[in-house]
Amino acid sequence: MAMAMAANPVDLAIVAFGILVMAMGAYGLTYSRNLVRQLLSVEVAFNGLLMMLLPLLSVNASSATYFGVVVISVVSAEIIVVVAILVSYYRASRSMSSDNLEEVPE
Repeated sequence: MAMAMAANPVDLAIVAFGILVMAMGAYGLTYSRNLVRQLLSVEVAFNGLLMMLLPLLSVNASSATYFGVVVISVVSAEIIVVVAILVSYYRASRSMSSDNLEEVPE
């Protein structure tokens, strides 16, 4: 018979803080018109999600290290691609507002 383990208060605090950080990212994404702010809000929400996954990975140190290296690599590549897209969009429209996102001149 499997025995139920009590939740660690530190793990619960990390998950609660991750939910708070993810909510802040969602708020910034929803109420911002600036594309750079929206990008930062997506990154904040993504970091909140990763923070919520930390207690699951704290059981095995080697898997947590591997996960951390993979996440840092993926986020770095993502930021490079998104910044390149934003620079291209700014050059075409001379605006960083998401209001006229579909009206990019060719």
